[in-house]
Amino acid sequence: MTKYFLSKWTHFLLLDTIATAAILGGLLTGCSSSSETPIAKIGDYSLSLKEYEKQYIRNNGGVEAAQKSTMDERKEFLNLLVKYRLKVLEAKASGYDKDPEIIKELTEYRNSLAIPYLTERELIDPKIKIIYNRKLEDVRAAHILVRIEPDSTGKTDTLATFEFAKSLLKRALAGENFDSLAVKYSKDPNTAPKGGDLLYFAAGMTAPVFDNAVYSLKTGQIYPELVRTMFGYHIVKLLDKKPARGEIEVSHILLRVPQDKQEDSTKALEQAKAIIDSLNAGGDFKELARRNSEDPQSGANGGDMGWVGRRRFVPEFEAAAFALKPGQISDPPVKTMFGYHIIKVTGERSVKPYDESRQELKDLYRRYGFDEDNQNFLGGIVSKYTVTVNPQTFDAVVANVDTTSTTSAAGWYNGIPETVKQSSLISLKGKNVSVEDIIKTIERNKDVQSKPLNRRSLAEVLGILGQKEALQLETANLEERYPEFADLMLEYREGVLLFRSEQEAVWNKVSINQDDLKKYWEEHKSDYQWPKRVSFREIFVTNDSLGKVLRDSLNAGVDFEELAARQTQRAGYKEKKGDWGYQPESANDLSKKAFTMQPGWLEGPMKFQYGYSIIKMEGKQEPREKTFEEAQSEVSSKFQEVESKRLEHEWIESLRKKYGVTIHDEALKNAFQETAVK
Repeated sequence: MTKYFLSKWTHFLLLDTIATAAILGGLLTGCSSSSETPIAKIGDYSLSLKEYEKQYIRNNGGVEAAQKSTMDERKEFLNLLVKYRLKVLEAKASGYDKDPEIIKELTEYRNSLAIPYLTERELIDPKIKIIYNRKLEDVRAAHILVRIEPDSTGKTDTLATFEFAKSLLKRALAGENFDSLAVKYSKDPNTAPKGGDLLYFAAGMTAPVFDNAVYSLKTGQIYPELVRTMFGYHIVKLLDKKPARGEIEVSHILLRVPQDKQEDSTKALEQAKAIIDSLNAGGDFKELARRNSEDPQSGANGGDMGWVGRRRFVPEFEAAAFALKPGQISDPPVKTMFGYHIIKVTGERSVKPYDESRQELKDLYRRYGFDEDNQNFLGGIVSKYTVTVNPQTFDAVVANVDTTSTTSAAGWYNGIPETVKQSSLISLKGKNVSVEDIIKTIERNKDVQSKPLNRRSLAEVLGILGQKEALQLETANLEERYPEFADLMLEYREGVLLFRSEQEAVWNKVSINQDDLKKYWEEHKSDYQWPKRVSFREIFVTNDSLGKVLRDSLNAGVDFEELAARQTQRAGYKEKKGDWGYQPESANDLSKKAFTMQPGWLEGPMKFQYGYSIIKMEGKQEPREKTFEEAQSEVSSKFQEVESKRLEHEWIESLRKKYGVTIHDEALKNAFQETAVK
């Protein structure tokens, strides 16, 4: 039961609490000594106003919701915290915090959470902050691309390509015209004719190394080194940098010019100018878009293309759209490969605040450069602890195992002498790991199961385990380095103890017997009602044509049940001869239709779900009370709920008497008065 609980609790914490804990330190600021005032005394535990505020904000929708809360809402939450504390006190008094199984679970959970937490704090948070700060500016850059391509013999001469790119960089840095170099030498067919101009973009839209180069430059500067990407070598120049526009809300009217009929260009241009004249005379943009736009998707919506950021359109369209202010229309019309556009900007919004952008930035970073950065981050930790493998011990292990077997084989380590098992196999700064310890780790670690026991494979296994040992050492003092992590682990630990305590005191004591259920049902019969119901059978097929053939057979007198048993394609319904039994009138489209029919009537084939249905109505029932047998599962569930609440109430009251509870809820009127968001 504990295992089941931990898996659910872990899932919640990994998805929610780790992120919350990472920013929790910034939620409460400016707290005076009044925040340390105890508002409740539960046994020997003092609940401060500060802790109350922190928990309320976290569990009730944030600071703003907390500041707007009523006294009744605050008192109700205080009561919940008091109950929570009483349960935890009882769990500790019962010794559950010393239960070996719980200790093991908590240790395993901590180890699984420590590295993701450390990575979040020391890698992801700083990186996404950099990306966000860069996104506050739009940059315009140009580049000269030198591709790494095979020579005439089919070989890739990277050195020759590098030297050539280096010579171009030297010429550019010496002052030779960048545009001319790009036109002549760049292998980017889209930008070379324009002097390498990439137009405006924002952070996260190019490769990380390219972004790093561009955002390090001042306007007019050329990056002093070659930038290597999957496309080749880049010589990079910053053309412009300005505050980010953010997003704009755009509408357009498109007059198409077919690629093979450029003679229609004049006609489309004249029509576009006429529409602009109508707009200048007060015409409605949306109505003109519906009547004239040849973009079927946006035209039907009055030309609306929604909110967009940089790099969402072809260059000509983007340049024109981002040059407009809200309410302005492009005049003259804008020519692109699709035809002529009349563009209108209807709104703009700046870059979202960092806190609102955080998850979006994390998603971007995980696509953008996280994998390589994370590999370097973890590799740096391993290097810090100088992980080494003892060659003599390693040779002794290899000499005493079956190299044709695997780490999943039962007793694969039995041939290793005891003296070798006690020897150090992996060494790190501050720790030696014996062969015996390595064997135990392999036994419980899925990452190194089913690995061959040959020399090469075992070396790889030791590399994996050496990294894990280094990471454990790095995170050993995580609670001291990050108090939020300590809070997170404390909350998890107390949650586990609370669950165990409540399981023993309440849930395991709920007993259900038939007599109690019948008594409860007798007292609450009116709560268990059948609505209007209808009984029908169905023949379901995925093909309309087959449905019509089957309907003809029914019209000719073929028995419905017999035909359903042979032809219905709904899983599990051939055996039931298409019988749906009694269904509430509102259950689905079939029951709704059947309720309008008389017994014996047929309907269909009619479209339903992923196919076609023919139905036969068999009978109706008016609303009525359910019999005990019909309501038993609902009654049992409700009875358990009622009994659990009764037992919990009695338990909590006994704990109040046992430990003593003093509440100063008048202090709640001072809550959240000095709380602010950083």
